[in-house]
Amino acid sequence: MALTFGAGVLHGLSFPPARLRLLAWIALVPFFVAIRRVGFASALGLAWLWSVLAAWSVGDWMPEAIETYYLQPRWVGFVFFLLVATFMAAPYHVAFAAAYHRFTRHLTVWNPLLAAAAWAATELGRGRLFTGTPLFIGNPWALLGYSQTGFLTLTQIADAAGIYGVSFVVAAANAGLAEAWLACSSRGLPRPKAWRALALSLLPLAFALGYGSLRLLGFGVPRPIGDTVQVGVVQGNVAVGSTWRPESYGENLERYLRLTLSLVRDTRVELVFWPETAMTFFVEREAGFRSEIGAVLSPFGTQLVAGGPRASDPDGARYFNSVYVLSPEGELRGRYDKEYLVPFGEYFPLRSIELLRRHFGRVREFEPGVAHAPLPTPAGLAGVLICNEAMLPEVAGERVAAGATYLLNPSNDSWVPNEKFSELQFDIVSLRAIEQRRYFVRASTSGPSAIVDPFGRILTRSRAFSEAAVPGAIAPIGDRSPYGQAGDLFGAVCAAIAAAALWWRPWRPSLRRGRRS
Repeated sequence: MALTFGAGVLHGLSFPPARLRLLAWIALVPFFVAIRRVGFASALGLAWLWSVLAAWSVGDWMPEAIETYYLQPRWVGFVFFLLVATFMAAPYHVAFAAAYHRFTRHLTVWNPLLAAAAWAATELGRGRLFTGTPLFIGNPWALLGYSQTGFLTLTQIADAAGIYGVSFVVAAANAGLAEAWLACSSRGLPRPKAWRALALSLLPLAFALGYGSLRLLGFGVPRPIGDTVQVGVVQGNVAVGSTWRPESYGENLERYLRLTLSLVRDTRVELVFWPETAMTFFVEREAGFRSEIGAVLSPFGTQLVAGGPRASDPDGARYFNSVYVLSPEGELRGRYDKEYLVPFGEYFPLRSIELLRRHFGRVREFEPGVAHAPLPTPAGLAGVLICNEAMLPEVAGERVAAGATYLLNPSNDSWVPNEKFSELQFDIVSLRAIEQRRYFVRASTSGPSAIVDPFGRILTRSRAFSEAAVPGAIAPIGDRSPYGQAGDLFGAVCAAIAAAALWWRPWRPSLRRGRRS
């Protein structure tokens, strides 16, 4: 239990706000050693414990967010956190522990790579398995590879293997160090074999660094297919709130227009982005509000892309979380309705539970949209990923496959007033730029808002929890990355390898732990 607790602490320190990325390369070692030192049932229990500890180390903001969003006592937030950790994270780590404990009964130099394959496979399941189902959605929060966001040479491998490839590299190194630890304590491989296992575990790192170095030099990276366009991102730093209030209708428009005017007057940008829910009114019905927007934009010929609710029926029975393109005159030019909604955040699958439902309704409850073509803008075709949609790599792949030449992430983050959440959310979504080799624009209510280039380099960004009007430049890109074409093939191969190892290993004679060659 002490080893498992230490592993959870190291895991959290490798993510924001500490961002001690090097710790991720040893964070799993105590956990792997603990699993190997106990029986099968105890290994599963330790995996659940590690899930809760690791989740807390990167998600201790959740109880406060639940208290703020649902207007409930803080203890409800702690219960909600424990349920999320137990049902949306622990099953995958328990599955990993079961696989790792089983195939490491047979001591070979390949165990670290098999462990990495099993880890990547369970992360793939956690990130994708329930996306699009009525009750759940993928939970890719703080996957191991995201601890390396900003380590550009390593993370370039994501354009071929996705985030799961980065996780594989880090998990392999951890498993190799675990073999060395166990060998030194006479519990694992003979020491010569343990050193060979460690060397094998570092080969993925060597390959990834070589691959990344070539990519950063421009080899094999798609080129822009159009001119660079000056754009701007406006961050209002205002909270929309957890409930619909009549007095909120049209609120915050003056602030966004003021920030936009300062931006277009000083930089002459062609396109401005506002966050999700920036427009707190039904833009299709409000010609007056659109005229106010046009009065600011039209003298400069600037278009606007902004988020706001949409009521599809005259009586307002069905609502959508939408993003609109507005011409310089304030006329509508395109719309995207969010497809992948957050359970309990944007719709309520368990209506009989009054505890969380009492403050949940009206415009806060949305219908899922249907697939849209990318939005046409002066900067190219925008693949829109509203808020959590940018956390799902496969959804970004759908946008690019549909023709998007850059990615746009309007987001409402002000309901979690916590820097740890904001920075980690930014690290997660910004990796989509490398995976798809597209410029990535993030417009957040409270930040960070940023522009990220196709190599994952942050060209410009705002501070979290501040008003900001950030200028920058993007260009359209047409060709697709290997990951954009193959999707999660690497993760699927890892799952197949782990499954094959579990099927094959029981038929092989095991090496007695007391023997040494």
